[in-house]
Amino acid sequence: MMMRVLAAFSMATALFLVTAGPATAASGCSCAIPKPRQQVSGATAVFSATVTDVRVDEPVLNGGSVTASLRADHVYKGTPTAEFKVITKAEGPACGYKFVEGARYLVFARSRGSELSTSLCSGNRRLPTGDQPLRLSDRTQGMRPLTPELITALGTPVRVEAASPPAPDRTGVMVIAALAGAVVLAGIAWARRRARAR
Repeated sequence: MMMRVLAAFSMATALFLVTAGPATAASGCSCAIPKPRQQVSGATAVFSATVTDVRVDEPVLNGGSVTASLRADHVYKGTPTAEFKVITKAEGPACGYKFVEGARYLVFARSRGSELSTSLCSGNRRLPTGDQPLRLSDRTQGMRPLTPELITALGTPVRVEAASPPAPDRTGVMVIAALAGAVVLAGIAWARRRARAR
């Protein structure tokens, strides 16, 4: 009887180790927390921006990849541009950063080929809505708060103006106006000829 109990216990323990071991290893994203100066120097682009779109590029089952489009308001490092596209993993356990459409973030991104990428370990922070430069009084949601060290490391940002919408195409209106004018002039000329004929 004791042998059966020990055999059952051994099988249960082995089953637990087989199922729990790899899942536990794969279920967490472990990040070393760099100093703010290291975060800025290690990034290709640092900016505050509002998410305008989040698109899943690869299914989660294949590792998952997401592209977030962000409308920038201030650029702390990199080329000032009105819109950034940033790639990240689709899931937190794979160190993917979760962007929420309509929310504003401070983003630390690195070059990955011709694209920018970021992760849960990059130091991104959710910011209050608006378009003001970062201040110590800002309360960030999620990760670590803004600190004097971070504000100093970021330095003075370049303000990015929103791109103006393209001017409406008035070619059609001009053509219609020209045709209408031609019809009116032709009508006036025809009326004068008839008046002379009488």
